[in-house]
Amino acid sequence: MRDLTYIGFCGVDCSACPDLENGKCPGCRLTPWKGGESCMPVKCCGKKDIPCCGLCDTFPCPDMAEFYEESEGHKKARALMLALRGEEKV
Repeated sequence: MRDLTYIGFCGVDCSACPDLENGKCPGCRLTPWKGGESCMPVKCCGKKDIPCCGLCDTFPCPDMAEFYEESEGHKKARALMLALRGEEKV
């Protein structure tokens, strides 16, 4: 499996994410989350004990559909998650 250290649970490449640079997102794999402060993909993947959305049985789920259409970076994240499933090339 691909090294996911700098890939968010949602599939975003954290090293190229403006939200990380602007302080909107602390980088989900590098943050020790407490309580309910994390985003939906972190909570969901943690609950299902999977390393990322792309390896979920219900991917792409309705809860993430809008997210994957928000920006080019999010579209790339969706493509990466599909690639992890063997459904698309990155």
